[in-house]
Amino acid sequence: MAYRDSHRFQEARDTFLTIRALRPREPNTEIGLGSTCFSEGRFEDAIRHYREALRLSPCNAYAYALLGESQIFHGECSAARVSLRRAREIDRTGPYGRLAQNLLHFLDSLPAAESPSQNRQP
Repeated sequence: MAYRDSHRFQEARDTFLTIRALRPREPNTEIGLGSTCFSEGRFEDAIRHYREALRLSPCNAYAYALLGESQIFHGECSAARVSLRRAREIDRTGPYGRLAQNLLHFLDSLPAAESPSQNRQP
């Protein structure tokens, strides 16, 4: 995560891929890969990694919250609501449930036809 946070995305990806090779059933490696993609603005790839994390760990509130966030930025607001509600349901009082709740409030504040992907520059 330190590599990702310092915008050393390839090193972050290489580290997570190495971990995934050693522990292929660890959902946190997919979450790490997804968060790296998200930081790069590669929302579709992030979504794919978060879905893989959920395949490995179907009740992972963190993966659901991050999936919802990526879906917002990819312009899939209806799908994001489903993912975020699931995160909130799994982690009602914890940090991932609160993150999901905040993102749901964000969605509620958007005009009906607006989504973050529509505001991006080409």
